[in-house]
Amino acid sequence: MKYPYSIPLWRENGEPLSSNARCGVVLSSVGTKWNHVVVEQQHYPSNELADVMFRRHVIAINVGHSITCEYKKEGRFQRVLRARGAISFFPSDQPFFVRSKLERGGFADVLFLALDPAFVSRTTVGLELDSERIELIEQHRSADPTIHHVAMALRAGIQTGASLDRMYGEALSTALAVHLLREYGAAVRGPKERYSRLPREKLVLAVEYIQDQLGTDLTVSGIAQTINMSPSHFTKLFKESTGQTPYQYVVEARVRKAKELLTTGKFTINEVAHHVGFVDQSHLTRHFKRVFGLPPKKLLSRRTLQIVV
Repeated sequence: MKYPYSIPLWRENGEPLSSNARCGVVLSSVGTKWNHVVVEQQHYPSNELADVMFRRHVIAINVGHSITCEYKKEGRFQRVLRARGAISFFPSDQPFFVRSKLERGGFADVLFLALDPAFVSRTTVGLELDSERIELIEQHRSADPTIHHVAMALRAGIQTGASLDRMYGEALSTALAVHLLREYGAAVRGPKERYSRLPREKLVLAVEYIQDQLGTDLTVSGIAQTINMSPSHFTKLFKESTGQTPYQYVVEARVRKAKELLTTGKFTINEVAHHVGFVDQSHLTRHFKRVFGLPPKKLLSRRTLQIVV
């Protein structure tokens, strides 16, 4: 399946660069509910990008065969072999030069993650960093396990249908933004955090809000807003308080509510899935099996057998 090219390049003068007609997009998050990140896997031959830039913070991960690349920094060229798993990071609005060379007839397979700069700036608030004093730097690394883990989770989300889950994309986007701020730029840390966990009254409010809104399109930012916290700061303290990220907590709460409704015998599995906020029946089944060790159908069959007996 072919997708439209959705992570555009721009020239230094502000003109958009026409998309490479020979570039094939084989996977894309366009059309999903993810607001802060665009995920796109491209398949392309040897090419050269000179003095161009992205308008988003873009991470490129080699997911195919090794590529020989040339980069230019401060007027000097550097040639490196980019093996599978190699990471390149291009900050927004910063021109760069890259030339990729492949064997004749060969193609590169690269997974791109494009983060909204405004979202990354907002994330600095929760980290108590001064966004005006942070400069993200272009970098090329042979590996970055954290970025690779998040990238594979995002790609899997598109393939399995989790791309329709707004919280899934938001949680991974936040993790990616925090990692970039800490590892790919210089920043000045603010005062030490006052709390290592959420105050009890804030935790109670957050949990009550989650339980009341299970059937809606919950977001981390929406939950955090109810207790007047930034999403990233809330995520960190919530995990310290509960042992789970907000996304993990919401998914488990939905599963437990689904079990409660199913045991009444009044609803079908599909009806329950939509009632508690899952995308569809298969989405509920996948998480139900993970939490309880059996699919919803088996739970219902056991209940029917108990009634008959």
